[in-house]
Amino acid sequence: MDIEKMIADMNRHVAVSRRTLLDHIESGDLTYGSRDGAVCRMEPREIEILSSICTETEKMRLKLPIFVSTDTSCPGGAWKVDGTVETSVVSRILKKPVYRDDMLRLYHPDLKDLRKILPNSVEILFLP
Repeated sequence: MDIEKMIADMNRHVAVSRRTLLDHIESGDLTYGSRDGAVCRMEPREIEILSSICTETEKMRLKLPIFVSTDTSCPGGAWKVDGTVETSVVSRILKKPVYRDDMLRLYHPDLKDLRKILPNSVEILFLP
């Protein structure tokens, strides 16, 4: 199996389409579909947490689920959140300082904490 097929296989669970936090709040539909055909459901508690820390503008721009991807630029391995809104929101959830407006580096303990707070609203992406 080549590396591209292996990574594609590891990313089968990734959301096909992402809607904004505001859309989920207004519609009451807390689900999203994945590439493998599964329907994933976010918990109302997760939406409440996100809604309580987001500004009105962030609610219109934050797409769910939030993607956390492998950060291949970091020696020793790390994860990252890309996007200005995503970076801002995740940094507030984890109480981590932001060094770049559009990217937040996470290490394993950070990812563990984030997944504990938002178990169904965060998707892990594997990138080469």
